[in-house]
Amino acid sequence: MARTSVRQLHVTVLVLMLGALSGCTSITKHIGASPSPSVTEQIGVDMHYHQVLDTLGPPTRISALPDGFAFEYESFRIDERQLGLSPNVKFLRWFKLAYGTARVARETYTLVFDSNGLVKAFGNAREDQDAGKGLAFQFIVTVTQVVDTRYLDEWPGQHAWGVSMLQPLPVALNREQSLDSGEHGIEQRGTPTSSGQRTLEWR
Repeated sequence: MARTSVRQLHVTVLVLMLGALSGCTSITKHIGASPSPSVTEQIGVDMHYHQVLDTLGPPTRISALPDGFAFEYESFRIDERQLGLSPNVKFLRWFKLAYGTARVARETYTLVFDSNGLVKAFGNAREDQDAGKGLAFQFIVTVTQVVDTRYLDEWPGQHAWGVSMLQPLPVALNREQSLDSGEHGIEQRGTPTSSGQRTLEWR
């Protein structure tokens, strides 16, 4: 379906729901846990990574670097707003048409260590992103996400290191640039495979 047609469908559904709105729903999902500012203030240059782990806990991602390694702590808050339409028809009144939009608040804290395990650089970033839209037909007493955010729910890369050398083509051909083996850098969740080091993995 063309992008214009999809946009027109979203607008049409939204207008219909505003005309016969049966309810609004808000869903919030938290993924990961970034350290709070009061905790990161305790981190400083030349601090050993053992002290960092004691202060911040295990990182979301870790990667080797040419002259050291890096930690990344990452968390998300996904806020989805839904409009629900339930027709006043005998059987259909028990179901609703739900239209949802979602936004993602992302927090990232990254530390770079030298070959001796001492902090050489660190910094944090916060951003708010559009996570997309979704449409679903569901039971009226059920509240579930209608926006597909599975690309943010993926398991941490460390959990797949054991099979990182057994990926299908064309991913296997891109092994030397892989960001999943803990050897070639750190990547934020949700980064599309059509950009950066993953370009060769795009299908």
